[in-house]
Amino acid sequence: MSQLMLGALRSHTRTVSSWVLRSNTYSAPRAPAHLARLRLPAASAIHPRLFSQQPWLRQSLHAEAEKPSHVLDEDSTLFAAAGKELISMRDMREDTELVHYMQTGKTLAEQLSVMQACLLNGHVERAQRILIGLYRLYPETMKETADVSVHNEIIGGLLAANPRPLTTEALLWYDQMERHYHIKPNTNTFAILISGFVNGGMRNVAIVLMQEMLRCGHTFHDLLLSTYLSDTDIDQIRDVARGIISQGLENSDVATNLLNAVNDAEERLKSLSSAANEGVSSADRLGGMPLDAVESKSDAAAETAPVVSAAEENTLLSTNVEGIEQLKGSLKSLYTNELEGYNLQLRLERDTYDSALARFREISKRRGDPLLMTDVGALKRLSAEWLPQLEALVEEEQERCEKAKELGGDRIREHYGRFFTMLDPPKIAVITILEVLRLCSSNPKSGKELTPKVFGLKTATLVNALSTAVHNEIRFNRMKKRSNRHITGRNISVARLASSGKLFNIAVRRAKAHELRENSNQDWLDTWDITTKTRIGSLLLSMLIETARIPEYFNNPETGERTQRMVPAFSHGYELSQGRKFGILTAHNSLRELFKNDSMVGVINARQLPMLVPPRPWLTYNSGGYLSQDEPCMRIKDNAEQLRYLKKASNDDRLYTLLAGLDSLGLTKWSINRPVFDAVRKVWNSGKALGKIPAHSFEVPEPAKPEDYETNDRARIKYRMEMQEWNNSRASQHSERCDCNYKVEIARAFLNYPMYFPHNMDFRGRAYPIPPHFNHLGNDLCRGLLVFHEGRALGERGMYWLKIHLANLFGKDKLSHDERLEFVESNMGNIMASADNPVPDSLIDGSANAAQPWWLEAEDVWQALSACIELTAAVRSPDPAKYVSRLHIHQDGTCNGLQHYAAMGRDKKGAFEVNLMPSDRPQDVYAGVLNGVVRLIEEDAKQGVAEAVALRGKLTRKIVKQTVMTNVYGVTLIGAKEQIGARLREVKDENGQHVFDLVAVSKMALYVAKKIFESLGEMFTQAQQIQNWLNESARRIAKSMPEPALEAWKRMLLEAKESQARFRSALRDAKENARVLDNETILEIRPDLGPGAQRRKRLNALATKPMTTVVWTTPLGLTVVQPYRRLSKRNVATSLQSIAVNDANMPSPVNSQKQKTAFPPNYVHSLDASHMTLSAIECKKAGLVFASVHDSYWTHACDVDRMNDIIRDQFVQLHQRPIMADLKAEFEDRYKDHLMPVVVWEYVVKPNFTDGGKLKLKPSRVRATKKAERAQKEKDVETELAMRHLEACGEAEAEAEAEGGNAAEDERKRAAENLAASLEVLDLGSVTLIDPMEDLPGALRQADLIFYTLSVNQKEHAEQVAELRKEYKAQARLVKVSKAAPKKKSKTRSKIIAPAAPATTEGAEPAAVAAKAKQGDEDAAAIVAEKIFQLEKEMNAKVAELGKKYVLEFEMPPLMLSHNTPPELLQQTNDMVKRGELAGRLVKRVSWVPLEFGPLPDPGDFDIGEVMKSPYFFS
Repeated sequence: MSQLMLGALRSHTRTVSSWVLRSNTYSAPRAPAHLARLRLPAASAIHPRLFSQQPWLRQSLHAEAEKPSHVLDEDSTLFAAAGKELISMRDMREDTELVHYMQTGKTLAEQLSVMQACLLNGHVERAQRILIGLYRLYPETMKETADVSVHNEIIGGLLAANPRPLTTEALLWYDQMERHYHIKPNTNTFAILISGFVNGGMRNVAIVLMQEMLRCGHTFHDLLLSTYLSDTDIDQIRDVARGIISQGLENSDVATNLLNAVNDAEERLKSLSSAANEGVSSADRLGGMPLDAVESKSDAAAETAPVVSAAEENTLLSTNVEGIEQLKGSLKSLYTNELEGYNLQLRLERDTYDSALARFREISKRRGDPLLMTDVGALKRLSAEWLPQLEALVEEEQERCEKAKELGGDRIREHYGRFFTMLDPPKIAVITILEVLRLCSSNPKSGKELTPKVFGLKTATLVNALSTAVHNEIRFNRMKKRSNRHITGRNISVARLASSGKLFNIAVRRAKAHELRENSNQDWLDTWDITTKTRIGSLLLSMLIETARIPEYFNNPETGERTQRMVPAFSHGYELSQGRKFGILTAHNSLRELFKNDSMVGVINARQLPMLVPPRPWLTYNSGGYLSQDEPCMRIKDNAEQLRYLKKASNDDRLYTLLAGLDSLGLTKWSINRPVFDAVRKVWNSGKALGKIPAHSFEVPEPAKPEDYETNDRARIKYRMEMQEWNNSRASQHSERCDCNYKVEIARAFLNYPMYFPHNMDFRGRAYPIPPHFNHLGNDLCRGLLVFHEGRALGERGMYWLKIHLANLFGKDKLSHDERLEFVESNMGNIMASADNPVPDSLIDGSANAAQPWWLEAEDVWQALSACIELTAAVRSPDPAKYVSRLHIHQDGTCNGLQHYAAMGRDKKGAFEVNLMPSDRPQDVYAGVLNGVVRLIEEDAKQGVAEAVALRGKLTRKIVKQTVMTNVYGVTLIGAKEQIGARLREVKDENGQHVFDLVAVSKMALYVAKKIFESLGEMFTQAQQIQNWLNESARRIAKSMPEPALEAWKRMLLEAKESQARFRSALRDAKENARVLDNETILEIRPDLGPGAQRRKRLNALATKPMTTVVWTTPLGLTVVQPYRRLSKRNVATSLQSIAVNDANMPSPVNSQKQKTAFPPNYVHSLDASHMTLSAIECKKAGLVFASVHDSYWTHACDVDRMNDIIRDQFVQLHQRPIMADLKAEFEDRYKDHLMPVVVWEYVVKPNFTDGGKLKLKPSRVRATKKAERAQKEKDVETELAMRHLEACGEAEAEAEAEGGNAAEDERKRAAENLAASLEVLDLGSVTLIDPMEDLPGALRQADLIFYTLSVNQKEHAEQVAELRKEYKAQARLVKVSKAAPKKKSKTRSKIIAPAAPATTEGAEPAAVAAKAKQGDEDAAAIVAEKIFQLEKEMNAKVAELGKKYVLEFEMPPLMLSHNTPPELLQQTNDMVKRGELAGRLVKRVSWVPLEFGPLPDPGDFDIGEVMKSPYFFS
């Protein structure tokens, strides 16, 4: 650090002019005492560590040299490593960041974003205070959240400070990074420092910083790839190096190394560009790399991609909606061929809103000339009029925000103003207009409404959309600034590695990922808190409401003339729904009319069009896809937990297989099928409805209103349903027409260009193309318009699979292969006719006798036409085997979810039904289920069931297919009813009339759904067992809680109750003593009312809610977190209204029911996603062009056989693993310390018959100790928590039903009379207890008899003991009387005869006489006591004999019906109690038990290896 500190001192003591580049010498000032010991090391002591010497790069280079270019490591596996430690997160109470959010309403990332905004606005000191304060409050969490990127922002802010850079402070902060915060600087740190000092004219400090950078192990190569260096910065740094070298100054060796590194990098860029462009046509230079090897196409194939002319471009009719106009503006660069390749792709991504802004301004210029406005739609004119007014309002608000930041006093505006001022007013205004119009036109209410409805959108929806769009644009603009030509070259180089296959080498991928992480920014940048987003969105919406005006025409009541006036285009109001009040934005009636013909529904973000160059490879979780966007590879909505798991897995290098799979899909190169496009254009321009392209206008007549509408209820209901269907059809037709227009426009724009579809995935790992409007996952039209860019000769087997593919498109996929080939051969004439003239003019002209082309009979008409054209060209070629085909051939799974279930359960019967086993022809699972349903309906029809009679003979495969397909994915009975109802409403006769009564459709659909479920249960028993196990496991997880958490909750709630009790006592005392409690006393008693009260309140509310979500790891290492939670709402006060928004960062209870029902389908989806990813990578390794649509795999016709082998092999490898056993083991490990609340039913024969069956005759009452009292209170709190958890999970009511089975008291008395006759006394000395697990009814009956026997014994024992005691008392009384009577007589007699006493007593003393009399009394009492003791002894002996005769105590364990007791046994017990067959009753006990998972279903005897032999597994 001596170099840096000396440089700081120099910059501090010298004027800036002495450090300009022309300065040649300097004199070092005297250093302060605390820096005197720092010494500048000699330049020769610094040894730059070259980039090529780093171990991880040497490993990657060695791997590149040793391995083939297209394969992964042979000793590596694509599956997740077995036994690898699970990714887990801290518990909620231990997460200080979460505690911080609950207290402040902001995450640490959001607080850091505020810090960043302060830096951008020049408030450096405040930014420093924020960061230091966060470190002081949350030191441990900040170590994870605030990495080196945060400190880089502080340093950058210090160097960019006004009016002068704070250079000394920047170096001091650099010094503190590692010393105080234990954070090592990275390349970006030095890039910021070096560029800052170079721009400030302090070149010597910059050179010292370069030495420091080399000493820390970074290289100049790393420096050039920093996102903090622009091209200008790099040029200035190079100039500094040249100046130092030319002047021969100190440290010239460092400058030489820098200059050499820059020159080498520039040479690499030139060689990269020349290699990409040399000998390659303009259309193929776009990817920055050569074309694929196969370029020799036949003449027929070459004709499929001619260059479109300008005249032909204008022949495509448009709907002229604003969304299409915006799309045309975004694609203008493609039409004009202004740029090529990488730069053209960047232009497309950057021109999202710029083209709309330019178009609106152009319209504003033409507004005064009516002739120039003839081609401008009304909606565009309105938007152009609103734009300048809205711009002015935004500009005024930004000025107010700047004043608030300078003057203070308005904290709310000051806070959101930091973000609101980051974007120019024109851009904000155009975003606001386009987003609001798009959303308001997305659901227009058109047609005749039968009942008044509110036309509007929820304010919260609009506010969120607006703020998100503005936020994304700010982030995008910021990312544009953080790039340079070397980063661009690095990206192109990595893309070339991916295209060549080298990036699929694991070592190479890890090395590149490491390099990227070293130079990337942290993802906390530009994170907006929920309050800021809501307030900015609400502000923009209120501005638009204020400025947007629309003309309204009305008849003047005085003159009768038609008059125009300007009225608000939008109005804000409120709507009540389900007892809640929502703010809504309502569009004016005139504006809604414009939406019918000038829709904004599909306004396309040009950043989501297909790409012209290969997508950026996914090296980390957030660095792939489009060139200028950093978004996560996973589609995550309101699931911050999943994002944390994803980031952790990426940083631990656990996602390389999944990311490689996404790259392999994104590298597939596509082109537009020109012949099919020509046919589509012809149909589109005709305005006719043909080939699933909707007509230009809706021509279906409106249903006639019945004459008895007012009097006939059934006719009225039917008419309303018909009108609703008609309205829906009309709205759907317009929406489909617009959607089709978008697809055709995109296809036209890309006629001359290849395209790529970058992919990402959902939370289960399923891959999806990112471009939403045009991709191979789209409808039949999209798929028909697409072909592979690369062509491959058909070869020996290509023609075979091409014909199979065509037959499949005609719905012949359930025929054998030979039968499909026969179908194609028999229709070769129709196939060629379809290819030669796809759309005859007679069909377009509407000739009466025009015949429908044969290809329109297919299920997928445009794909069928594409196959007809390809097959015809191949047949007509001189050598069909050499014909180069670009058509994608599909291999589809048979109900792929059931295939995975059958494989997991080794279900032989189910495996046969879904073609996992060899067979002569493909099995049709849907037809099999239909046959079962028909059989069940026939049985019911014979019994006269009305629904069965109405459906008899009318069900088809199509009606049941969707429900069968989605049943395995967790469709509910209600969902199945809706599916079947929609299919039944589609069934019409030859006259176009509904076959089924619309009024009764809902009831019939529910009936059919139940029959489908019943039929499926018969066919796939083991699949049903696995599904039940998954459901039950998810149910248990969702209601569980970690044991430490339970203890913490118990203590917290108990302390809260105790403090409340003390507070109540203190209030009573204060009231009695007429005094007032001061605040200190109150806070001492009730600390929960002091600081952190809101957090404690929220924590207390969460204590009673289930918080555990289902988490599992896929075979490829992806940790999946089910996102189903009941998100917390947060009220944000805005200028428009108070808006309740979902707060995904706040801890929220899980939706237990959704967690349970969604787990089986999500788990199966994660398996089919793993299978697809494995197949994609293996196909890439094998050199195949591959694409997929979930369980439909595509490749060239010549490669289908190889692809089939790969997908079968990967399926077998996947299911040879113990998937279910691994899942159970993971659950047991992940949730090993979890407890779950359960309801246990105890069978109690008598209320006081407790303590393990011991009869307590006289229960004693002992005062409990304080320790026992607290233990009881904790137990009560634990029981309360368990009950509330069960209530939150929706299980309390279901369990309470079982308690309702106890008979009423009067019924029990009557039942007791009947029961008494059947009771008998048992010999308890020889009784053997019945095991309730083996015979529960027998055990319960035995308990009754034991209690009865104990009761009888008690009664007889008590009676005989009472007799003995009575006899004892009588005898004791006689003894006492017999001994007391003689003594009395003796005394009387002595008194009578006393005078006649002998003379010898004359001299005796009276005391002696008294003593002698007393001794006589004592002797008599002793004799009486002895006799009574003997009597009592005899009585006790007899009682003891009775105790031996009668068994009064019997050790019997309590009979508990646990949560594992089968429901049917519990129901049987309830019925027995209710009928009086049992003497006891069931008492509900609630407790916490360790979370355990039931045994896995026993697998069947299916051999998974049979899949390799099945010809129809995928076909």
